[in-house]
Amino acid sequence: MKRRVGGLETEYGLVCVRADGTRALEPEAAARELFRPVVALGRSSNVFLGNAARLYLDVGSHPEIATAECDDWWDLVAQDRAGERILADLVSTANARLAEQGEDARIHLLKNNVDSAGNAFGSHENFLVDRRGEFTRLPGALLPFLVTRQIMTGAGGVVREADGGARFVFSRRSDHMWESVSSATTRTRPIINTRDEPHGDATRYRRLHVIVGDSTMSETSTWLRFATTDLVLRLIESGQVLPELKLADDIAAIRAVARDLRGSQPVELESGAAMSSLEIQQRYLDLVAPLADESEQIVLETWQRSLDAVRTGDRSWARTRLDWAIKEALFEEVGARRGIGLDSPQIERLDLAYHDIDPERGLFSRLQQAGRAPRVLEDARIEAARTTAPTTTRAHLRGQVVTEAIAHGVDHVVDWTTMRLVRPGAMPVTVLDPFATQSDEVDALLAQIRAAGTARPDPV
Repeated sequence: MKRRVGGLETEYGLVCVRADGTRALEPEAAARELFRPVVALGRSSNVFLGNAARLYLDVGSHPEIATAECDDWWDLVAQDRAGERILADLVSTANARLAEQGEDARIHLLKNNVDSAGNAFGSHENFLVDRRGEFTRLPGALLPFLVTRQIMTGAGGVVREADGGARFVFSRRSDHMWESVSSATTRTRPIINTRDEPHGDATRYRRLHVIVGDSTMSETSTWLRFATTDLVLRLIESGQVLPELKLADDIAAIRAVARDLRGSQPVELESGAAMSSLEIQQRYLDLVAPLADESEQIVLETWQRSLDAVRTGDRSWARTRLDWAIKEALFEEVGARRGIGLDSPQIERLDLAYHDIDPERGLFSRLQQAGRAPRVLEDARIEAARTTAPTTTRAHLRGQVVTEAIAHGVDHVVDWTTMRLVRPGAMPVTVLDPFATQSDEVDALLAQIRAAGTARPDPV
């Protein structure tokens, strides 16, 4: 599939604390406070926005944003960053309201995967795949890539080992994966979720739901997650006979790879042979290279430079571009300056601050301002993504309906495939093609919205 639609679902950690760092509100109460403007707008904590993204409270009172469908991975990154800003505005509004009420409380949203209590939450990638393909074959060919991809796109962090020691790893989320493939998402937490929800024409498409990825602050890391995985999927779909890379134990391997910061430790393959994470990633890169067109050469180059940073130990390129390398350098610098180890609570607080999406207080934002973290997209593109859906997918239609309905005060209900007005006899409009950007039925629905809005009497 040369042109592929994808999307990203990101759960945010939520904490509300007093000035002394103690908890002020329980997560449920803090979430209600945060979502007051959302409920006021849509009479629900589960709404679609004018940029065609979905904003909602997930299980456990985690705020979550699912981006609109994108067929350009930089559009997806823009949507992801726009989601951060939308939530940051909600945080600012909630905190101002708490201050006006005299509350010693401040809400923080953290775009990470593991909180201070060890609870895990996700960053789920969705890729459109052809229903006619052999889906049962796909995970076996993709899993070795996903298990080892963390050496490029992991968020980095510190884990406590069984002996009480602390160590830096490529991905803390790796320790929270328990199965290779499963239909569950929370109980057993697999690398690939097989729940069959295509959000499109089920006779033509299937949705590949990857839930192993880290939430990444770096625009480069987020883009690399999708751009490289897209190329590997294209390789698998091409029908080429891939080298035997299947791992003997995906879960044991993902934990070992997370701890191998040089990427050189062999992991056992199902065949009885062994390869390192670097060797596996290099094999995938070499195999997909012939499939990449001219515009995708930058993906190959960035992929190679990411691997080289691990292979050589020279982090000079990676430490200002990839989350794990930025954090590694930061923790080493702070540890040396303050004379503390990775097991220090100060390092844990630093890790959480890195993922705080507050544009002024968040550590990643401050690192960007200092030139120590990447800023790839122009601010205007991110701002536009806050209110405007991608124009090259079905999201364009949904975004128009939501935007017009809100502007004209017309009650409406939408989901990924369906749009309708809330009124007696209203018929739903369904768009099953994720690539559709024009629909006579949607045009008629937009006309109804405008007519209903202009027909309303003026308020007294």
